[in-house]
Amino acid sequence: SYLVVDELWLVMEYMDGGSLTDVISNTYMTEVEMAAVSRECLQGLDFLHSNLVIHRDVKSCNILLRTDGSVKLADFGLSAQLTPEQNQRSSVVGTYWWMAPEVVTGQPYGPKVDIWSLGIVGIEMAEQEVP
Repeated sequence: SYLVVDELWLVMEYMDGGSLTDVISNTYMTEVEMAAVSRECLQGLDFLHSNLVIHRDVKSCNILLRTDGSVKLADFGLSAQLTPEQNQRSSVVGTYWWMAPEVVTGQPYGPKVDIWSLGIVGIEMAEQEVP
């Protein structure tokens, strides 16, 4: 990021493959491609969770791709920083189709809700639609 006069400019990597939603909408993914995207997302979530961060909005349009195979999680607007003392949240945030049951019902939840959401993304990749 850069401060230019009185504006904060954020510079982000260009992801020339678009979002996973774009790919799902326009092509059939092979199992190998689905596995590669899933693996990269799981590595990203492992990093977040090991730093006590919950993404809380994992969905196909928040997964960005490059044609070289790079995968990035995007849109951290709903993410939550946990602490060892407060390792759960209970606010109902996210996008309904990808929300874990405990989020929908307002029960306390932790990082595992991101894994549920990624599972929905996996179904979306395989079926080309959200369940």
